[in-house]
Amino acid sequence: MYPTLDSMGITSIENIEKFTLRYEGGHDVLKVYYHREKGSLLPKSKKFKFGRSTKTVLADGGQQTYRQVQEPSLIVLRAMEELSQIVGKQEEGKASKEDLIKELEHLEKVFNSKIAEIKEKIDSM
Repeated sequence: MYPTLDSMGITSIENIEKFTLRYEGGHDVLKVYYHREKGSLLPKSKKFKFGRSTKTVLADGGQQTYRQVQEPSLIVLRAMEELSQIVGKQEEGKASKEDLIKELEHLEKVFNSKIAEIKEKIDSM
């Protein structure tokens, strides 16, 4: 019934609680969270990374300038569609304080990682 999720190895469809998608380090990161009973040895989440395809498109018809555009993988788009059917549409407006704090902490980590990466590039010049 969910071919994309099956191909990704997601078998506990009935236990899926929620999912998130974010862009990190040039990849789309899909994280699927499961409802688990207390004391369960099964993982509470699974993380999947998907590369993005890069296309060169005509930016301005009159100037003959081109630019590169990144697009998400078809697999991640199909997986999101299937997960939306399972979980239903997530309501963005009902974010809890804890969720926002976790999101902010994650953003800080990604931001600091990107800054370090750019500094390394500068040092190697």
